[in-house]
Amino acid sequence: MDNRATLEELERAFRADPGLADLLAALDRSTAAVAAAGLTADDLMADLPAIREDVARATYGDACMDKLHHEYEALRAAGLLVVPADEESS
Repeated sequence: MDNRATLEELERAFRADPGLADLLAALDRSTAAVAAAGLTADDLMADLPAIREDVARATYGDACMDKLHHEYEALRAAGLLVVPADEESS
């Protein structure tokens, strides 16, 4: 199967639906803005944990997030939480 043809077919389908066309246009603008800023997907992924933390704190509040972090660390310290190797340094 030719992936390029499939992607072109999906793009045509998205543009045919007004709601999806708006989404595709927003994605195009976002992609252009990221490229213009000289950012890569790796740059965005590197910032994701901090952004996730900011959103969670704004949504649930500092007290809730602090309690959650405290409980997480207590479970981790007690050996009751399996932590993936790539998260051990965080």
